[in-house]
Amino acid sequence: MNKSDFEYAGLNSRNDLQAIMGAVTLPSAPAMAEQATDIPAMYGNQFNGMDYTSRTISIPITIIARGSQDKYTQIMHNLSGLLLSDDPSDNGKEYPLVFGFEPKVTYWGHITAISDPQFINQGSWDATLTITFVQSDPRATLPQVEKPLKNGLNTITVDGTARTAPVIQVVPKRALKYIGFNLNGGQFGLGPENPDDQDTAVAPYTEVVDDPMGSMAMWSNDANVISGMKINGKYVYQGASQIKTDTRVMMIALSSGNKRYGPMPTTTNDTWYGPAYRYTGMTNSLTDWRIRTGVHHIKYSGTHNGRAIGQVAVLLLDANGETIGRFGIVDHGGGARPQAFLQLTKPGGTFTAGDGIHKDIYYGYGPSKAFTNKADAKIKIKKGTSTKTVTKYRRSRGKVKKVSVKETITNYAHVVNKEETDALSSAWLMLDMTKIGHTYTWSITQYDTSTGQPYKDANKYLIVHGTYVDVSKKYDTALGGIGSVMLKKPITEDIEKIHYTNPFLSITNLHIWKANSVPTNNPTYVATANAEIVMDCEEDQVTVNGALVSPVWSTDFPKLKPGVNSLTLTGDIDDAKITLKYLPRLL
Repeated sequence: MNKSDFEYAGLNSRNDLQAIMGAVTLPSAPAMAEQATDIPAMYGNQFNGMDYTSRTISIPITIIARGSQDKYTQIMHNLSGLLLSDDPSDNGKEYPLVFGFEPKVTYWGHITAISDPQFINQGSWDATLTITFVQSDPRATLPQVEKPLKNGLNTITVDGTARTAPVIQVVPKRALKYIGFNLNGGQFGLGPENPDDQDTAVAPYTEVVDDPMGSMAMWSNDANVISGMKINGKYVYQGASQIKTDTRVMMIALSSGNKRYGPMPTTTNDTWYGPAYRYTGMTNSLTDWRIRTGVHHIKYSGTHNGRAIGQVAVLLLDANGETIGRFGIVDHGGGARPQAFLQLTKPGGTFTAGDGIHKDIYYGYGPSKAFTNKADAKIKIKKGTSTKTVTKYRRSRGKVKKVSVKETITNYAHVVNKEETDALSSAWLMLDMTKIGHTYTWSITQYDTSTGQPYKDANKYLIVHGTYVDVSKKYDTALGGIGSVMLKKPITEDIEKIHYTNPFLSITNLHIWKANSVPTNNPTYVATANAEIVMDCEEDQVTVNGALVSPVWSTDFPKLKPGVNSLTLTGDIDDAKITLKYLPRLL
C-alpha cells in the first residue's frame, strides 16, 4: 500500500475504489463533553466527569475520469456500491481503516457520509469529494501482541497510549479447581474464590482417554475389530489412515501423493469406501460419560473437485463394537453443500431414515446466511469412443450409390456441478457431549483453523447446542469404544479416470471422561486436563472449550495500561501452556 492510499474493509482506495486520497488531517482527540451540575449558592459547579464519544476522520478523495462521463458514472456507482450496503445484517458493523502513511495503525469504525462531488474543471468530469469515517470507540489499535506467561508474577510492557483488555488462554496439564489473575489492582478468575471451597472442590469427571492424535498405535483396522461399526447406506471398509504429525490429526494415508481409499468397488457406484478404525484404548464401559472430539472437512472448488463426495465421522460404540452414535460431516452428490450430523441409535443401527431406532440430535447445514449457490455448471466428460455404421450416398460415374460406412463416435457423460458452498464447505467442528442418566447435553462449535479459536458469529458459522432427554430409555447403552471413518463415494470422474481432488478429511483430538456423581452443593473443578480456558477481558467473559462458563469472580475486568504492568496468575498451572494476547491502543 502506497503512502497516498488507504484501505477500508479490505478495499484499496486506488485499486478497488479508483480514487486518489488527498491530505488527511487526523483529529487530535474525540468529541468531548463536560458533565457538570449547577448547585444553588455554590461558588462554581459540581464536576461530574467527561464524556469521550466518537472520533471523526474526514478523507478527501479525487476521482479522475479523464473527460469521460461514462467513466465518472461507473466510478461513482462502484464507490457507493463498495462502501455502502443495504443489507440489514450489516447495520451495526464496523470495519478497519488503515492509512498508507501509518500502516501499523488500525482505526475501527463506519462511514456516515459521502459528500456530493465537486467538479475540478467544467467538462473534465474529474471531481473531489469527502468520505466521513466515524469511530464509535475513538481509540486506534496497533498489531496484536502474543506472549507466553508463567504461573506467578509476569512483567508486561505495553506499547500505545491507552489501556487495553487482556485475553489469556490457558491449556492446563491437569484438572483445575480454580484459576485467576491479579492485574493493576483488579482481580479476575474462574471457580471458587474462597480457599476452603477450593480445597473441597470435587472433580465432576475422571479422565479415561486423552488421545491428541499423535500416533496410530491405539487404532486398529482389523476386519474383526471393525465389523460392528455400521453407517447408513452401502459401504466397504478398506484403505488406510495416518497421522499428520505437524498438525496432529488423523487423515487419509497418502501413497505417492494419492489418498489411500482403496480400489473403487465394482458392484455398485453408490457405495462408500475408505478406511475405518476402532480405538483400542478403552478398557471399561461408561454408563455416564463426556466426550470431546473434532472433525475437519475441506471441500475444494473447481469443475470436478466441487462434485467430490466425502464423509468423515467419529462413531460411538458399545462394548461389542457396535455403533450407538455418530458425529461428522457428509457431502452430497453433484456439488451440493455438505451437512453436519450428531445422531444416536440402538446398538448396530444404520441411521436409515424412518427406521424408528435412531435419533437425529442435529442434522443440518449450519447458518443459512453462509450459503452461496453458483449457477449449475453443465459438464461433459468423455467416456471413450464407439463405432457406428452409417449410410452415405456417393456419386460415382454419374450415378449415386448407397454405401455403408463405419464412423468413430465420441461418447460423453453429461453431469452437473452445483458448486454450492456454506459454513461447512471448509469446517473444523468440535463436539462436546455429556450423558448423565438419560440426559444428553451437547454442543457443536466451529473453530478457526488458523487461530485455533472458536468462532463467535452464529450467523456465519455453525455454533449450536442443546439438551436431549431420552425419556423412553431407548439409547441407554453404555459407551464402550470409539470408531473413525473417512470415506468417499465414486463419481463419474472415477469411472472415466478424470483427475480431481477429493475432500480433505481428518479427525482431531479425542478426550473421554467418566462422569462422576457429585452432590449439587459441592463446588466442582472448573476444567479438565487439556481443556482450553479463555479469560477474555475484551468480551467480559470466560469460556472453557468454547462454551461460556460461570461462576466468574472479579472486581472488574482488569485492563493493561501503557508502560510496565505486573500480572500475577494463580492456580495449579505450573506446567500449563499460557498465552497472553492483546491489542495495543492509541488515543
